[in-house]
Amino acid sequence: MLIAELNQHPRYAEQTAQLLHTEWSHFPAWSHPPAIVARLKQRNQNPSAEFTLIATPDGETVIATCSIIRYELDDIAAREYWIGEVVTDKRFRGQGVAKALIQQAIATAIKQQISELWLYTPDQQGYYQRSGWQAVEQRHIAGEEVTVMKLRLAQ
Repeated sequence: MLIAELNQHPRYAEQTAQLLHTEWSHFPAWSHPPAIVARLKQRNQNPSAEFTLIATPDGETVIATCSIIRYELDDIAAREYWIGEVVTDKRFRGQGVAKALIQQAIATAIKQQISELWLYTPDQQGYYQRSGWQAVEQRHIAGEEVTVMKLRLAQ
């Protein structure tokens, strides 16, 4: 299984966008694949604190993705870096692919001296709590009730 940064493998942008679209096309941000590709390319054009990871078992097919996004929710300035766009193709779920992507994203964030990460989830609170994330609040985002969670990276 290859886990790589999208900025090092831009040829995977369209597949990554399609994976996100397939999972969340009912949400405005993921309803139009060309807009997703543009957002991915902008986020991943240069090495920076923002990045997208992809997983491919064969060097050809993207089966999962995870991003570090600056101000995914931008209403609270202190909540700067977010893990988002975590999705695994349904055929590959339950094999630890998303977990490996999240762990790599966290390790990269630590190397970049990011002190905390944020995320929101409608249904994976238990998974993230078992991994050390703390629930901070409940919010209504894009028509869903979600839990906003935080993970401290620096003590």
